[in-house]
Amino acid sequence: MTINDNKIRLIVADDHTLVRQGIVQMLKQHDEFEVICECEDGIALVQAVVKYNPDVILMDISMPKMNGLVAIDRVIQQRSDAKVLVLTMHDEIEYMVALHRAGARGYLLKESSTDQLATAIRALYRGRTFFPDILEKSLERTASGRGRPTSLLGGLTRREREVFFLVVAGHTTKDIAGLLDMSHKTAENHRGRVLAKMEVANTAELIRLAAREGLLE
Repeated sequence: MTINDNKIRLIVADDHTLVRQGIVQMLKQHDEFEVICECEDGIALVQAVVKYNPDVILMDISMPKMNGLVAIDRVIQQRSDAKVLVLTMHDEIEYMVALHRAGARGYLLKESSTDQLATAIRALYRGRTFFPDILEKSLERTASGRGRPTSLLGGLTRREREVFFLVVAGHTTKDIAGLLDMSHKTAENHRGRVLAKMEVANTAELIRLAAREGLLE
């Protein structure tokens, strides 16, 4: 067995080149990691996962062409056992809950140290999760019935959450239909249910609500 066979194979996805390259350089400090592909948008990430079959996927939430939440859904459709570690500047509980429900296995702030990043990657590789304490406690309270879901998005289905993020990102119903591979009518129906559940009348009000709740990327 070669040394390469023992390495944890990684894909790094972030649309900011300097940030992405900085993450890659951090990872190079550890001989156990090998970055096999870098991606700058959500569509490229989904394609790379299919092509390279990585051990762990490191990705940002805010990426062009395909929102991070949608990208995670697409990745998991391709590989149900995909190990996704979200690297982000967003520390809002709403983001954590939404991405946990979408299938992410870990959530780490970009201000974290190299050692914390390495620890998170190892945890996911070994089949564990890596989430901030605030999310773990929130999930425990909700599961035990001692608390309500903390996320504004708690009442939405996975598909509705995808539509929510695409709408607030400025995508039209036609765009959403194409990105999510559904008919225009189905996309319109999902959009309508999102507006109804959020108790807003139109897209402008939804965007203002998302901004107020810290969910506007």
